Amino acid sequence: MAGPFTLITSLLGTLCHSLVRGTWLACTLLMLMVPPAHSQTPAPNPEIELQALTQERGMLTAELDQYKATVRLIQTDGRPPEQSGNPAVRRLALEMVKIKERLIVVTERELTLLQEQITAARALAAASPQYEVADGIESKPLRVTTPDYSMADEQEHVERLRTLLASYYAELQEAARTLPSEEELAARAAAQLEAEQLARIPFSADKVQLSGAEGSTALSQITRRLTDPDIPESRRDIAPICGIRTELFGALIASEQRSLRPVGKNNYVARIRLQPGDTTLRIKDKRWAIQVPQNDNAGDFLVTLYVPPDSPPELHLFAVDDLLAEDNPHIPAWLPQDINLKSRAG
Repeated sequence: MAGPFTLITSLLGTLCHSLVRGTWLACTLLMLMVPPAHSQTPAPNPEIELQALTQERGMLTAELDQYKATVRLIQTDGRPPEQSGNPAVRRLALEMVKIKERLIVVTERELTLLQEQITAARALAAASPQYEVADGIESKPLRVTTPDYSMADEQEHVERLRTLLASYYAELQEAARTLPSEEELAARAAAQLEAEQLARIPFSADKVQLSGAEGSTALSQITRRLTDPDIPESRRDIAPICGIRTELFGALIASEQRSLRPVGKNNYVARIRLQPGDTTLRIKDKRWAIQVPQNDNAGDFLVTLYVPPDSPPELHLFAVDDLLAEDNPHIPAWLPQDINLKSRAG
């Protein structure tokens, strides 16, 4: 049986524990009831954001200049880096495009903030004639605090930023005429996996009119070219014009001109509709002849053209229905959407 001293000690310990626990709970509830100080996110400071943007633009510009200097050391034939035969140079060109895209985002935001500040300063000056733009008051809208500041200086800075933006956009547009987009690169990679699994069906490069199986192989060859890092890119704003003439029993029954879509690395494609008879396709001074049986109906054909820099052009043509009739046709992801070529199995 416990003695009096032991009982008193136990009771005191329980009481102290209850008091401490109660005090902690009370404090906790009080902290939950009282909102924390500075709980609201402070409004962004345009001055700080402008400084950060200016600093980032400077870093990006320095990085871009370093890339350009590296390209000049490697690329010595005068060609644009996007069209270089050196895969390393083309990779540098892709990185420069990414930097220019970021520079556009940064410069546009910087330009917007400056224009907003100029507009606010003009409105405040109109409302308060005695207001000094270079005043040191905390609520001033403009970021420049030096006594010799003038709105003309700020407007001149805006014009410089506009000039920079125009040059960035022009350089990106020029690069886009040659370099594939990120989506196109992903489509090429997806098509490469399919092409590697496709059984290779040999056919002569000089053969123009192909079967469905041969057409599948022709498309897989283009896929291999597009994914070959050793083959340089070609300009994307050049579309060869193909003249198409069809005769039946010696009489001209169809004549048209179609432009072929560039898909990269001097490869072009088009979907055309041909009538039965003898058809001649002409691109510049080159001619190719095919024949659609007279008892056939008019049908859609896919034309592929490869124009290597130092070799004769290679043109193939095959019926879309013949290609889709194959068990496992190669229908690459890089084909333009308006070709509208989908596997029947899909």
